[in-house]
Amino acid sequence: MNWKKISVYAVVALFLISGVGYYFAGLQVYKSATGTNIECNSHKDNLPTEFTINGYGTKISEVGAENMSETAQNLSQFYFDGYENVSIDLEEEDIMISTWIKETNSSRPWVILVHGIRSCKANHEVLLPAGMLVKADFNVVLMDMRDHWKSTIEDNQVSAGQKEWRDMVGVHDYLVNERGVDAEKIGIFGASMGAGTSGIAFSQHGIQAAWLDSPFSNMGDIISEELENLGYPAFLKQAGIIAGIINSGENLVKYDPIDAVENIEGKSIYVVHGAQDSRIQVHHGEEFCNALNQSSGAENTGCWIEDSSITFPRGGDGEDFNLNHITLMLTHTDEYEQRMVGFFEASLA
Repeated sequence: MNWKKISVYAVVALFLISGVGYYFAGLQVYKSATGTNIECNSHKDNLPTEFTINGYGTKISEVGAENMSETAQNLSQFYFDGYENVSIDLEEEDIMISTWIKETNSSRPWVILVHGIRSCKANHEVLLPAGMLVKADFNVVLMDMRDHWKSTIEDNQVSAGQKEWRDMVGVHDYLVNERGVDAEKIGIFGASMGAGTSGIAFSQHGIQAAWLDSPFSNMGDIISEELENLGYPAFLKQAGIIAGIINSGENLVKYDPIDAVENIEGKSIYVVHGAQDSRIQVHHGEEFCNALNQSSGAENTGCWIEDSSITFPRGGDGEDFNLNHITLMLTHTDEYEQRMVGFFEASLA
């Protein structure tokens, strides 16, 4: 019996088995981390004409929240009507982006607002700032990224901005080509994953101004932290990245949102982040701010990092729940409005 040959076959078989196992473990990680929620269940009843502050299925303003501003508990001043339902087809992809468009004044600037992961344009995280902008006579577009709510469901997976940035660019180009808007009068607003996506779109397409609320700065860190949140070991990060490339053709680490700072010449970025954020850790915002402080050639930049969290009873068990992600607009509403509107006024005038 040729034991040497058998040993070689055994090593090859072990390698193949372990390789296949590594791939399927990575595929499980990839699908868990990137799965979307196309129903937008917690927010789908919201409209620009009337919306509530919703946190994980609880209407926060109705249950006695702590640390939420009085303005955020009286939202009616930010409701707006007269918006259009517009479907925008991307030129080079079989993708339709569902939008709500409010044209307040054709001579005024525009802002495109983008929600976070497993969310939609009906979330207060974009409706509230949109209302602030409409109140200040801006034109706004609220959009669903692909694989979210009313837009095209491509594969029911998200790529943390690696492909979704093209959705933002498609809406931006629609305004330029179909509505005749000057590109220098179009800004973008992103919350959470929408902020990361906005950073990539800013970097790749030269958009004039970006307000980034609770962004992630680089993909390597956010993937590791997402795996930790989901209970997966960190060593499976690379397996998940490889599985994503094989399964969907998307490289989850191709673009880093912080690259936007390298392409800021003549343009503007403002970063805001709650110091207690446990969903996207504040070090991401701090890294953005450090990069902005070291950059040159920017027309208008700013950073605002401050303590911010809301405590409220969740569900029927009476136990308190702490919300600390994308909360500056809820705990410091008046200051948020002043800073954001002022930023876009200065950047898009």
